[in-house]
Amino acid sequence: MSFGEKILSGLRTVVLIEERVQRLDGTVSDLRRETTKALADHERRLTRLETIVEIARPDGATLRISRQPEGDSGSGGG
Repeated sequence: MSFGEKILSGLRTVVLIEERVQRLDGTVSDLRRETTKALADHERRLTRLETIVEIARPDGATLRISRQPEGDSGSGGG
């Protein structure tokens, strides 16, 4: 195999790898969108369930399932 043929073979390999990477990037982007939608749906359902439980509690206590705001290190501050 001559030097020119090696270069062409290498270029073909690079093009094939680039096409595969682009396909994988598209697939990962699709999965990210689907996962984000699913998480948002679960968040809405959790909020509805939390509200139902709060309404149904006879003592009027508040249920705290939702996540804490960023920067909140938990009860007691600090």
